Amino acid sequence: MSLQEKVQNALDAIVEQELECGCQAALFIDGKLEVSAFSGWTDWSRTKKVDENTIFPIYSAGKAPCSTAFHRLVERGIVNYDTYVRDFWPEFACNGKEDMQVWHILSYRCGLYIVPPSTEAEQADFWTMTEKMAAARPAYAIGTKQQYHPVTYGWLVGGMICHLLGRKNFPQIFHELVASPANMDRYYYGAGDEEATNAAYLVTAKDGSNYDKMGLEWMNKPLFRRCCNPASCAMSNALSIARHYAALDTGLLLHHDTIANAAKPLRSPDDPFEMVQGNWALFGLGYMLSGPVDDVSRIIGHSGWSGSQGLLDRKQHYAIGFTRNVFANPNASLDAFYKTIDFVDRDWPKKA
Repeated sequence: MSLQEKVQNALDAIVEQELECGCQAALFIDGKLEVSAFSGWTDWSRTKKVDENTIFPIYSAGKAPCSTAFHRLVERGIVNYDTYVRDFWPEFACNGKEDMQVWHILSYRCGLYIVPPSTEAEQADFWTMTEKMAAARPAYAIGTKQQYHPVTYGWLVGGMICHLLGRKNFPQIFHELVASPANMDRYYYGAGDEEATNAAYLVTAKDGSNYDKMGLEWMNKPLFRRCCNPASCAMSNALSIARHYAALDTGLLLHHDTIANAAKPLRSPDDPFEMVQGNWALFGLGYMLSGPVDDVSRIIGHSGWSGSQGLLDRKQHYAIGFTRNVFANPNASLDAFYKTIDFVDRDWPKKA
């Protein structure tokens, strides 16, 4: 039985058990597509089946491809990691951010994780929120600790890219820098009406559980499915997510030295990291570092609140994409998928 057939059977089984409503899995090995499997439905009404092209809300899994776009600008000599943000974004130089450098933002050490006071309509407007971030005050002295930025990271990194290029349309910039060369043809920072005709909706688990009712409703709203926030509002199929990491693995998007540098842990010595399950706040430059414990830079990428994942195992040359629409614990489906492809899960060990 082929690997494709094994993964397809695994997905079909978890859908049949109603542990998933709809899901997709994609795997490239050494740059070659080995698996593109899908199963289930776009919601519990079971009126529309998931296919290979169905797009899912992937929340924070959108952060890493956005970071790749920035690294592309570094490789082109447009900016350096130690460049002061004020040098290309003058409005940013206020409220304790005057000496903030690019690497502070990419490594989640800038203290700008709090969403500024804003309405939903404002949060769905990319340029409005970049302006609000430029006026914001860090929650702590820049560079002192690493803390996850769930929502604001996209406005910060996307805002830097736009200011560096003197352009406002970030989705178009991203398409040119990353999506088009990597053939990510079903990946969106703002899905339009046409793309939305084949899209999954987040649902509660069959036992009634969900991560958070507001979070579930958030990405089911047309306002946020259509808006641009690379940190929390991306939509994609699994294949496009995996294509991003395959393009990293083969050197299509970035030089391997650039990736190796971005995969180095950037926590300060007095800001320790506890390697226990559920603690994912270990970052390099824009990429979450996922282990294993004795080689934290080997597996890089980013997961999303919905359970979607995008990963690159730099040693095995596995480029992975996974999407799902049950907004609750994803362990059953991820464990089934990873076991089938003989891949060690990205999470840290359980506490003894």
